[in-house]
Amino acid sequence: MNPLYKQYQIKFSDFRLTDDQFDHPSLLHGIMHTYRVMVHTLKLGLITGKIKETRNSFFAAYIHDMARSHDGYCTRHGTDAANLKLPAYRSLFHENGATNDDILVIGKAVTMHSIGREVPREDADWLSVALLKDADALDRIRLGEDDLDTTFLRLPETHTLIEFGKQLFTHSQLQKTDDFVGLLNLSEEI
Repeated sequence: MNPLYKQYQIKFSDFRLTDDQFDHPSLLHGIMHTYRVMVHTLKLGLITGKIKETRNSFFAAYIHDMARSHDGYCTRHGTDAANLKLPAYRSLFHENGATNDDILVIGKAVTMHSIGREVPREDADWLSVALLKDADALDRIRLGEDDLDTTFLRLPETHTLIEFGKQLFTHSQLQKTDDFVGLLNLSEEI
């Protein structure tokens, strides 16, 4: 594993997912999608150098789709995840470096990821929200080759990861791994 990931001070092996953590277990918005969004978040953090914001976005990515009740268009599942899932994983996030203030930012990022509006750039939490939204967008390849509209990406750094996003999706489909650390290690080969 890339030694740069150590700067996040996250015990990645703690972030294993099972279908029963999701209200609507799904191939579209389930475990592997979540793992890929988590990888994209970490990659964006390495590029931007924003470790604290990235760590918060990584925690948000872990729960961002857990409260979905279906796979269709939905603006509510982020709020539901912040209200229903964040309390259940709060101690896990604390054990991995999140402060009480960070928990609020994580909840905001999860809530905002599914809402059609943007957080203003002047907002202190803008980057944490933007990192999650862009990381989630990078996995839109799973919906079709041309499903990612790059004009919606918030960070210039995200544009440099589009090809990586495509390759990560393809590799994760071919080499089934059922744990985050396995996918993170696989991402290093791309």
